[in-house]
Amino acid sequence: MSSLETHRRKAEAFRNAAAKIDDPGVLVETWFLSAYHFIEACAAKQRIHIQKHQRVPDELDRNPAILGPRASVVAETFRYLDHQARAKFVYGDSGTKADLAKARRSFATIESACLEVLG
Repeated sequence: MSSLETHRRKAEAFRNAAAKIDDPGVLVETWFLSAYHFIEACAAKQRIHIQKHQRVPDELDRNPAILGPRASVVAETFRYLDHQARAKFVYGDSGTKADLAKARRSFATIESACLEVLG
Protein backbone atom coordinates (compact mmCIF):
# COMPACT_ATOMS: atom_id res chain seq x y z
CA MET A 1 0.00 0.00 0.00
CA SER A 2 1.21 3.45 -0.82
CA SER A 3 1.31 6.19 1.73
CA LEU A 4 -0.30 9.59 1.69
CA GLU A 5 3.10 11.13 0.97
CA THR A 6 3.73 8.83 -1.99
CA HIS A 7 0.35 9.62 -3.55
CA ARG A 8 0.76 13.33 -2.96
CA ARG A 9 4.24 13.30 -4.52
CA LYS A 10 2.98 11.42 -7.58
CA ALA A 11 -0.03 13.74 -7.91
CA GLU A 12 2.22 16.78 -7.87
CA ALA A 13 4.71 15.19 -10.29
CA PHE A 14 1.97 14.42 -12.84
CA ARG A 15 0.44 17.88 -12.37
CA ASN A 16 3.81 19.54 -12.90
CA ALA A 17 4.49 17.39 -15.96
CA ALA A 18 1.17 18.49 -17.47
CA ALA A 19 2.44 22.08 -17.52
CA LYS A 20 5.11 21.01 -20.03
CA ILE A 21 2.87 19.01 -22.39
CA ASP A 22 1.27 20.14 -25.64
CA ASP A 23 -0.32 16.89 -26.84
CA PRO A 24 -3.99 16.80 -25.77
CA GLY A 25 -4.06 13.02 -25.24
CA VAL A 26 -0.99 13.00 -23.05
CA LEU A 27 -2.27 16.07 -21.23
CA VAL A 28 -5.63 14.45 -20.41
CA GLU A 29 -3.93 11.25 -19.27
CA THR A 30 -1.54 13.23 -17.08
CA TRP A 31 -4.42 15.18 -15.48
CA PHE A 32 -6.25 11.89 -14.94
CA LEU A 33 -3.23 10.30 -13.22
CA SER A 34 -2.66 13.36 -11.08
CA ALA A 35 -6.35 13.43 -10.09
CA TYR A 36 -6.23 9.74 -9.19
CA HIS A 37 -3.22 10.22 -6.92
CA PHE A 38 -4.72 13.32 -5.28
CA ILE A 39 -7.85 11.31 -4.46
CA GLU A 40 -5.78 8.37 -3.20
CA ALA A 41 -3.82 10.77 -0.96
CA CYS A 42 -7.11 11.98 0.55
CA ALA A 43 -8.24 8.39 1.03
CA ALA A 44 -4.92 7.48 2.64
CA LYS A 45 -5.42 10.33 5.09
CA GLN A 46 -8.55 8.43 6.22
CA ARG A 47 -6.59 5.13 6.20
CA ILE A 48 -8.49 3.97 3.12
CA HIS A 49 -6.75 2.61 0.04
CA ILE A 50 -8.85 2.47 -3.13
CA GLN A 51 -6.07 0.87 -5.23
CA LYS A 52 -7.83 0.93 -8.63
CA HIS A 53 -8.98 3.95 -10.59
CA GLN A 54 -12.12 2.08 -11.65
CA ARG A 55 -13.23 1.98 -8.01
CA VAL A 56 -12.71 5.68 -7.23
CA PRO A 57 -16.21 7.05 -7.95
CA ASP A 58 -17.99 4.21 -6.15
CA GLU A 59 -15.68 4.50 -3.15
CA LEU A 60 -16.26 8.27 -2.94
CA ASP A 61 -20.02 7.69 -3.12
CA ARG A 62 -19.81 4.96 -0.47
CA ASN A 63 -17.42 6.84 1.79
CA PRO A 64 -17.94 10.61 1.53
CA ALA A 65 -15.68 11.19 4.54
CA ILE A 66 -12.74 10.94 2.12
CA LEU A 67 -13.56 14.35 0.60
CA GLY A 68 -16.40 15.66 2.73
CA PRO A 69 -19.17 17.66 1.07
CA ARG A 70 -17.42 17.71 -2.32
CA ALA A 71 -17.18 13.91 -2.59
CA SER A 72 -20.08 13.49 -5.02
CA VAL A 73 -18.88 16.33 -7.28
CA VAL A 74 -15.40 14.84 -7.38
CA ALA A 75 -16.82 11.36 -8.09
CA GLU A 76 -18.77 12.69 -11.10
CA THR A 77 -15.85 14.80 -12.30
CA PHE A 78 -13.50 11.82 -12.06
CA ARG A 79 -16.02 9.72 -14.03
CA TYR A 80 -15.95 12.37 -16.75
CA LEU A 81 -12.14 12.33 -16.94
CA ASP A 82 -12.03 8.54 -16.97
CA HIS A 83 -14.91 7.72 -19.31
CA GLN A 84 -15.41 10.69 -21.62
CA ALA A 85 -12.20 12.74 -21.73
CA ARG A 86 -9.87 9.75 -21.93
CA ALA A 87 -12.07 8.11 -24.58
CA LYS A 88 -11.96 11.24 -26.74
CA PHE A 89 -8.29 12.12 -26.33
CA VAL A 90 -6.31 9.08 -25.14
CA TYR A 91 -8.06 6.20 -26.90
CA GLY A 92 -9.50 8.16 -29.80
CA ASP A 93 -9.09 11.43 -31.63
CA SER A 94 -12.53 13.03 -31.37
CA GLY A 95 -11.93 15.60 -28.64
CA THR A 96 -12.55 19.29 -29.31
CA LYS A 97 -11.06 22.40 -27.74
CA ALA A 98 -14.20 22.66 -25.60
CA ASP A 99 -13.73 19.04 -24.45
CA LEU A 100 -10.13 19.77 -23.52
CA ALA A 101 -11.20 22.86 -21.58
CA LYS A 102 -13.80 20.76 -19.73
CA ALA A 103 -11.14 18.17 -18.90
CA ARG A 104 -8.89 20.93 -17.54
CA ARG A 105 -11.73 22.31 -15.40
CA SER A 106 -12.51 18.79 -14.21
CA PHE A 107 -8.93 18.30 -13.09
CA ALA A 108 -8.94 21.71 -11.39
CA THR A 109 -12.11 20.78 -9.48
CA ILE A 110 -10.56 17.56 -8.21
CA GLU A 111 -7.23 19.19 -7.37
CA SER A 112 -8.94 22.01 -5.47
CA ALA A 113 -11.12 19.65 -3.42
CA CYS A 114 -8.18 17.41 -2.59
CA LEU A 115 -5.84 20.23 -1.64
CA GLU A 116 -8.53 21.51 0.70
CA VAL A 117 -8.63 18.13 2.44
CA LEU A 118 -4.87 17.65 2.43
CA GLY A 119 -4.20 21.13 3.80
